[in-house]
Amino acid sequence: MGHNMDFTVENAGTTIACREFAEPGVPSDAPALVCVHGACVDGTFFDGIARELACGYRVIAYDRRGCGESGDAADGRYDLAAQAADLQAVIEHVGAPANVLAHSAGTLVTLELLRTNPAIVSRAMLHEPAVTNEGAGLGTAPVLLEMIAAGKVSRALRAFLSAISDSDPQAPKTTEAEAKHALRNGRSFMANEYGIIMTCVPDWDRVRASKTVAAVFLGELSIGTPREAGTRASAELLGCPLVTVPGAHNGLRDRPVAAAQAVRGVLGF
Repeated sequence: MGHNMDFTVENAGTTIACREFAEPGVPSDAPALVCVHGACVDGTFFDGIARELACGYRVIAYDRRGCGESGDAADGRYDLAAQAADLQAVIEHVGAPANVLAHSAGTLVTLELLRTNPAIVSRAMLHEPAVTNEGAGLGTAPVLLEMIAAGKVSRALRAFLSAISDSDPQAPKTTEAEAKHALRNGRSFMANEYGIIMTCVPDWDRVRASKTVAAVFLGELSIGTPREAGTRASAELLGCPLVTVPGAHNGLRDRPVAAAQAVRGVLGF
């Protein structure tokens, strides 16, 4: 059996909670794969795929600031520059350069780090970046911004989640670990990140020039949905392969065996 090791990293006074997965025999200096989660979840999103990949890599899943076991932002900042600095701190702790696997809103954190410090990342894989067919932010809903401004964050969260519902008949039920911080994760995203994430326009040219993104993943069940256009646009703007993987938007969580196979294919393991 493999081991899970919990540890924390500090960045600008904010405590970032991390979990490392590795099977016996994986050397302590083996390549690290750092996983960056999206909106309304935390690092437990990657528990299944982390266990699948732990036979060849040290897989690190961390909770972004305000999520899971991590602290709220000590400096009050949830902008992408601050979050990219968190990701950099995690990578420096586990050994740079590292590979990165990012999902949805987490891809925007990764793209910001690749804009500012691409040398710290060996190869990045982005699953369904949260952008439009033109590579811009998905856009905010005025009614949700009004709710957030009025302090009705939970109500805004319910409306947001119903609008982005994602169906995969093979999706497993919510785990106890995921449920533990679900409300905090969702409220933190709506209160602190919604406007930032939904209006982000990555610096595609600069990231493309770094040649760091090895693949963009598209879930087979996302084909024909608005997510497909943004994902295809991301691959084109980055000049990297588009890899179709089983499942829908949450396929990295819902289909861990197949998703791990896709990651191995990209990393050559």
